[in-house]
Amino acid sequence: MNAVRTPTDAGYSWRSFTRVYNADRIGFLASLPATGPVVRMAANLVFVSDPALIEAVFRATNTDFRMPLNRRLETVDAGRGDAALEAWMDARRRASTSVRRTVTGGGGDDPTGPAELRELVEGWKTAGEAAGVVEDLTRLNLRASVRLVAGRPDAGLAEGTRALLPSLIAVVDNGTRLPGLLALLSRRHRRARRDDDALVDRLRAMIAPASGSGSGSGSGSGSGGIIGDLADAGLDPDTIANLAVAVLLAGTLVPAAAGSWLLALLTAHPDWQDRVRTDPGAGSRVVNEALRLYPPTWLISRTVARDGVYAGWKLRAGDELVISPYVSHRDPDVFPDPEEFRPERWVDQQPGIAEYFPFGAGARRCMAAELALQRLEQLVHEVTRSGARLTGEFPSSISTTSTLFPVLLRVGFAGRPSGHVSST
Repeated sequence: MNAVRTPTDAGYSWRSFTRVYNADRIGFLASLPATGPVVRMAANLVFVSDPALIEAVFRATNTDFRMPLNRRLETVDAGRGDAALEAWMDARRRASTSVRRTVTGGGGDDPTGPAELRELVEGWKTAGEAAGVVEDLTRLNLRASVRLVAGRPDAGLAEGTRALLPSLIAVVDNGTRLPGLLALLSRRHRRARRDDDALVDRLRAMIAPASGSGSGSGSGSGSGGIIGDLADAGLDPDTIANLAVAVLLAGTLVPAAAGSWLLALLTAHPDWQDRVRTDPGAGSRVVNEALRLYPPTWLISRTVARDGVYAGWKLRAGDELVISPYVSHRDPDVFPDPEEFRPERWVDQQPGIAEYFPFGAGARRCMAAELALQRLEQLVHEVTRSGARLTGEFPSSISTTSTLFPVLLRVGFAGRPSGHVSST
């Protein structure tokens, strides 16, 4: 029988941990596997790089390991059997159906998205550069997320999401900003609370007509988006609104960050621009490798529900387990030459759920993962269409405020054939 192990104590007080972590967040976490596969960073904060424990965490999320229902501000910790969690998971399952329609091109298909992407990229090519890649992709994905949630464009939802994003990031990133640690009494928290309430109120106002319409704006057709579908199903308006806000936030920031890293990596590896043009499978391999190296959601956390031994590790109730896809994706035993951009590895690479998880895994895996992959692959093909050559310098720094973003990314376009007419 294998011996029960306890996390290695890194020897930090809370104050010293805060100082070291904030000095170099990625570097600090990337150094921890050398200390041990499970490291107690400070108090009840435990970093996990052991694949066996990571897999146990993902498989037992909502039971032995819990994730608050709403990580935006005040959180509700719930376990299986609790009414709040059951309602949340039911809403996620039903919303996933709406998302799948968009992926497969059924009644919920969003033809505006590909057209907007092509227009954006053609604008970059005409200008010869994209000076604000992150900002442009954020706006593009915000519009797409609003349509996914509401089934149509809605200026109020877009405005409310734009207001909430910076105020929420200011809260989440204040001090030692690992998940679950929030400055509840600060001025920035009150500002974020105000913006969050305003967006929820906007959504509730949209939900009320749908829920009272019988066949409703959703009525299974997808015309009412996620909120229409959930309102037609009779779900609680608060649950619908909170889920909708989560979709708006994640659907805006995460794909914008992922798309930005895609462009950065393609500028640094022009040979893969040529491969994408000639090899139908190269686009998906480039996407997978970009998400391996720079997963936008670079931190995931779960809280231990009760004292026990999990995958051979003795953990305490209340321990907050911190898992980093950024760190795990660089395990040389799984990915040889882990720092190298090698999309060809995905020809036969089949990592386990605890080895490659840019969208999380288990019960709380991102419900829009397939949609995100589809749109990222579309971006790769649009920027390499027509023989245009991506140029630029790879970003020298990374933002870790909430989502992993490249800092000051600028991309140029060269070699566009004269007299080019966009194909449709």
